[in-house]
Amino acid sequence: MLLTVVSAGHADFDFESIEGLTPGEQYRQLSLLMLVAGGVDPQLLALLEADNAAVQERANLKLDDFVTPLVRIVNPDTLLDNAAQMIRFAQQHRAEIEERMTAIVQANPILISMVDVNAIAADAIIIRNSIADSIEYSEVIDDPERPRLLENFRDQTIYLRNMMEYNEFQEKLASITNQAIIDLGGRLDAYQRMFNEDVDDDLIRRRVESAQIMNEQTGSRYEDQAMMRNTELLMMLILMESQVRR
Repeated sequence: MLLTVVSAGHADFDFESIEGLTPGEQYRQLSLLMLVAGGVDPQLLALLEADNAAVQERANLKLDDFVTPLVRIVNPDTLLDNAAQMIRFAQQHRAEIEERMTAIVQANPILISMVDVNAIAADAIIIRNSIADSIEYSEVIDDPERPRLLENFRDQTIYLRNMMEYNEFQEKLASITNQAIIDLGGRLDAYQRMFNEDVDDDLIRRRVESAQIMNEQTGSRYEDQAMMRNTELLMMLILMESQVRR
C-alpha cells in the first residue's frame, strides 16, 4: 500500500473505506481493528491524542499498513497519530462494528467458518507491539504515567498472545482426536468385514441414511462454525479488556 503524506489528514479508518471489499475481508479488518483497540486505557488514548498536535507531517495509514515494513520508515509520532485515530474510531463505533460483524457472519456462514482467527490475532499483536514501541521511543510523550500505562498495554498484548496460542493448541488437539476416532472406526469396520462373510443390509441402509442426514446438516454446521469464530474473537476481546490495570 502507498503512504500518502499530507499537511493535515486523518487515518483511513471508516466504514466507507471497506464497503467495496469482500465480506471476508471486511470481517477480517473489523476484527483486527477491535483486537488492536481492545482494552486501551482512556488515559493512554488521551496521551496519544495530545501527541497529535506535535506531528508536523501527517501520513494516512491504512490498517494493514501497520503490519508491513512500511511502518519502519514512519516516524513514531506519525504512527501514534494514526493509532490514536484508529483506537478512537473503534471505541466510538464499537456497537456498530459488532453489529456489522454479526451481520456478515449470518449472511456468509461458509466464508466466515474458514476465517483464521489466530492469524487475525497475530496481526493484532504485531500492530499493538508497534504502537507500544513507538510510545516507548517517542520524544513527544512525556508524562509520569507513561511507564505504567505502557506496561498495562503490553501486558494485555501478551494475554492476547497467550489466548492465541491456547486456541492453536485446542485446534491441534481436536484434529488429533478426530483423526483417532476416524481411524478407530475404520479399523472396527474392517474387523467386522473380516469375520462376517454376510452383507449386513441394515448396516448399509443405516450408513446411507446417516450420509443423507450429514448432508442436510452441512449448512447448519457451517453456520455453527462461523458463529464459533465470531465468539472466539469476542472472547479474546472481552478477556483482554478484563485484565486488571495497575
